Amino acid sequence: MIKQKILAATIALLGGSTALAIPPGLEGESVQNIEAAEGISGWEHIDNQRVLVNVDEKSTYLLTLKHQCHGLAWAQNVTVTMSNNTIWAGFDEIKADGLACPIHRIDKLDHKQHLDH
Repeated sequence: MIKQKILAATIALLGGSTALAIPPGLEGESVQNIEAAEGISGWEHIDNQRVLVNVDEKSTYLLTLKHQCHGLAWAQNVTVTMSNNTIWAGFDEIKADGLACPIHRIDKLDHKQHLDH
């Protein structure tokens, strides 16, 4: 059964980018999943294809979407699908006001990198 977790209700409109490269200073270790995903404590919209997700205030992940998710910048409701409390790259998706945006890649970041961002 797929569960959805609300990440945020409203976000500010930010400029998008078509680049797929990880922003400088946000390089991380590529991982297949995020376990204990019910602990999501916040998120940050980077551009139309990348989102930072904080889990339990100790771990930060960069989610790269399979394609541009144009509704992400102004969505009123943002959710993420998960299976058995785990978010999987290549399987789960972010939904921005119902628009499905598949997760292509997950990178676990050093917490210090996120704080410096």
